[in-house]
Amino acid sequence: MSIESTIYARGRGSASASFAEAYQASQEPGNLAWIALVEPAEEDFGVIAPSFGLEPQLLEEAVRFPHRSDIEKHENRLLAVLPILRTSAEEADIKDKPGSRSMNKDWVLALAVGEPNMIFTFTDGDPAVLDKLRRRMEVKLDLTAEDARAVLFEMASGVIGDYEDAVEAIDRRIWDAEVTVMEGRSGDVLRQIHNLTSQAVGLQQAFKPLASALEQLSDSDAPLTHRRLTRIRHRALRVTERLDSARELLSSLLEVNLTLVGQKISAWGAILIVPSLIAGVFGMNFTDAWWTTADHGFEVMIGFMLLVSGALYLWFRRSGWL
Repeated sequence: MSIESTIYARGRGSASASFAEAYQASQEPGNLAWIALVEPAEEDFGVIAPSFGLEPQLLEEAVRFPHRSDIEKHENRLLAVLPILRTSAEEADIKDKPGSRSMNKDWVLALAVGEPNMIFTFTDGDPAVLDKLRRRMEVKLDLTAEDARAVLFEMASGVIGDYEDAVEAIDRRIWDAEVTVMEGRSGDVLRQIHNLTSQAVGLQQAFKPLASALEQLSDSDAPLTHRRLTRIRHRALRVTERLDSARELLSSLLEVNLTLVGQKISAWGAILIVPSLIAGVFGMNFTDAWWTTADHGFEVMIGFMLLVSGALYLWFRRSGWL
């Protein structure tokens, strides 16, 4: 299988100039026609959508306002909204710093048509995401059926693989934050926990609808594609489960950190209240009290304060509160 026609274009009317050529190429056995458009205009949707029985507004809204990832089946067509993860050069420089790396997403609309064998991809974001999809598919075309829908499933598989890597990175940083909390080294761990929680929530919001949509798809007419879809669906479910677990673990870790901080504050409060109480009592305006006339009364009072405070410190230290 080969990609016979791939067109990257911007501006109005880009699809109309290439659609006829790509359509003809898709009629030849073993050929996949692929049209990729960056910042498509209304005219482009008006050319492509009616040719396959779709409303132009359906494609335009999916590209302009991709609120949820999804895969829908329309007879021999699949329409997918895919959240593509990417890392900028600036993010690559800080990837080794725990909790500092952000997860940016671009959205790609993919339309796969069984007959003719065509794929359309659209994005309003970074055009590099379309190059990424093409390169990934070029090395896998021989492993897929000669069906654009199977290629789209491979696209979804690649997206899931990126999310698996992202979840793995979050899990490693959660482990680092957990070690920091348990060792009592608070530092900037609270900021790390909030940052990781924000990333996990963002990934889950983008990815979970895709996993749900894959669960609802079925393709009994093509056993090979059905088996591949089943494997992809299982991977997607594992990603959602790991994201759920990551959020729960981060929530528990935040509670543990707050508890440990509260213990430290309480312990130091108990240690400092003893000398404060002694100083308050002994500092009253007594004229006949023994400590005001006894030899070394002040030194004895200071020594008693240090003794009691030191004993409390050692006790709290041994109990793990400090």
